[in-house]
Amino acid sequence: MTVPVTIIGGFLAAGKTTLLNALLARDTGLRLAVVVNDFGDLAVDGDLVSAHGGDTVTLANGCICCSMGEDLLLALTKLARRDDPPEAILIEASGVADPQPIADMVARHPELERDAVVVLADGELVEETAADSHAGKTIRQQLAAADLIILNKCDLLDDYEQNEVRQWLAAQVPNATVIKARHGEVPAALLLGAEAATTTTTTAITAEAHRHEHEDAFRAVSFLLDSPLDRPAFLRFVADLPSSVLRAKGIICLRDEPGRWAFQLVGPRHALAPCKGAAPHDRLVFLGTSEMPDEAMLCSLTKQATG
Repeated sequence: MTVPVTIIGGFLAAGKTTLLNALLARDTGLRLAVVVNDFGDLAVDGDLVSAHGGDTVTLANGCICCSMGEDLLLALTKLARRDDPPEAILIEASGVADPQPIADMVARHPELERDAVVVLADGELVEETAADSHAGKTIRQQLAAADLIILNKCDLLDDYEQNEVRQWLAAQVPNATVIKARHGEVPAALLLGAEAATTTTTTAITAEAHRHEHEDAFRAVSFLLDSPLDRPAFLRFVADLPSSVLRAKGIICLRDEPGRWAFQLVGPRHALAPCKGAAPHDRLVFLGTSEMPDEAMLCSLTKQATG
């Protein structure tokens, strides 16, 4: 069974550690491991990460997208091969790291699963920094690698400024999904996969919306499947999902195809692959903004994919 890995990137002081601490302060129900990378001689960020009952591995004096690559690979391999491996790994990349090579390395590892690349953008400074002759290239590389961009520090911007920066980000990275946040507060499911958003499911093809600490901005819908899905019809359904659906995960059966299949959607990217681990149910879980289609609509559209 592979271990999903989420990479958290973003420029210096964008709020990565704040986001990570906010996540670790919650009861996600998952056994987590955290890899923290500092660029410099002292491992400062690792000391700032809250105690969370899991493992924290700090890689210092280098950038994990380049000179620290072998150390990162070794640390991840050791975590994945533990007798009690974590159920998810989070990598907090340094403020000058390009997340893309990290994601590529994880994707090639047979014991790991590339999950989301989440990049934070400082709402006050991201446009100015991206235009800087020294830091601009790094900022643009980080944003280009993102599946999800978190426009952070929105508490420091008025509505007009938030919309202006969001539109700028959408123009710079049209293939990424942009969401707004304050103090790095986003649903755990955005970082850990949609199943972390909900602990209960309903039967058959019915669904229930689950409300949590971000109930005004986000919601999750989860339902069990009682019939195999038609692959072409299901992929058409996925392609037609609106951008308000931020993440989705599931274990499904496909008609006339053996075994079970793992489905994942992060922002605009989706994948369907043979399932490598056991799961008690065939189910789908969706996480989105308040504009996401309601549970009745998602159930109806999914049922159409049964052919």
